[in-house]
Amino acid sequence: MTSPNATIIKEEVKAPETTKLSITKDAKDTILINVETAVRDIIINLAKRNEIKGIDIKDEKVSTLPTSYTGILIHYFIKGLKDDFNIEFEEQPVSLRVRGGSMQDRKVSSKKRLLTKEEKNEIIARMQMTYYETDMMSGKMTIDEVMNNIKTAFEEKKGFEDMGYILPTKKNEAPYWNSPDAVL
Repeated sequence: MTSPNATIIKEEVKAPETTKLSITKDAKDTILINVETAVRDIIINLAKRNEIKGIDIKDEKVSTLPTSYTGILIHYFIKGLKDDFNIEFEEQPVSLRVRGGSMQDRKVSSKKRLLTKEEKNEIIARMQMTYYETDMMSGKMTIDEVMNNIKTAFEEKKGFEDMGYILPTKKNEAPYWNSPDAVL
C-alpha cells in the first residue's frame, strides 16, 4: 500500500525504433529446411486450412494466413523478427501477397475443377428424399429437416450451375464447365 502523501510518477517509455530492411523482388534464392514431421504437418494443415487434431484454432484466424507452405513459414518468421528484434521489411515478401481471392475464386476464374465426381454425386444424392429415409425412420430427422436439407442441396447445385459449372446426374460423369475454354 502507498501512503496518502506518496506521489505516483509515471515514466514514459519510448518504443524502440523499427529497423526497416530493403527487399528486392528480383534477387531470390532457395533454402532447404529439414524439420520434424510434426512441424511439417502443422505447416501443411495451416496452409491447407485443415483441422489440427487436438487444437482449437479459430477459422477467422486461419483464414488470414497464406495458403502456401513457404507463405506460412515466412509469415511466422517475419512475425518473430518484428516481435523479437523490431525488424521489418520495407515491402512484403512475395510469398505473403494475396493473389486474387480465395482458392474457390481462383478455380472459378480459371475454370478449373471445383468438385470431384464423389462430391458432385453427394450433392445430387442429397437432393433426393430416399437419401434421408433411414434417418427419418429412426427419428433422427423430421420431415421439415429433410425438406430443408433437400432445398439446401438444390440451392448448392443451382449455385454451381449459375456460374456455368454443370453437375450431370449420371454417377460416372464428372462435373464440367459449360464452356469450350475450360481447363479440367
